[in-house]
Amino acid sequence: MKQGIKLGGVATAARILNRVKVSQADHLLSDLSGLDAALALRVIDEMTRFEELASADSRSLQTLVREANTETLMMALIRCQKPVRDAFLSSMSIRARERFLDDMENIGVTRRSDIESARKEIVRCARRLSEESLFALPSEDYVR
Repeated sequence: MKQGIKLGGVATAARILNRVKVSQADHLLSDLSGLDAALALRVIDEMTRFEELASADSRSLQTLVREANTETLMMALIRCQKPVRDAFLSSMSIRARERFLDDMENIGVTRRSDIESARKEIVRCARRLSEESLFALPSEDYVR
């Protein structure tokens, strides 16, 4: 009986692109986008995880919190780890944080798919801000 070996996939492509120079990764993603835009978006979504954004510098996080849709950010922070949640909340003023938390408590029951969609949207916002040099994306070896 012959057994196949599964190689590759979106996660593997994202890990590879995270290890090459930013200019090379951008070039490859641009080429991939020309061939299959949906696949390129899946790879981009996998390259930066929502939880990784919490390790960005405080100025970047402040910009992200200011530019992101508030309801989307609330949804993204539901059921996330405390250090991640605290990183985002600490980038807000005390008054804004209190209002944000009050509004967040009133969200109610949420589906996991809605939370994941919100997190991807926040990551996309961070990537857009990064392209505008307004957000420094954290990475394993360097800041993009």
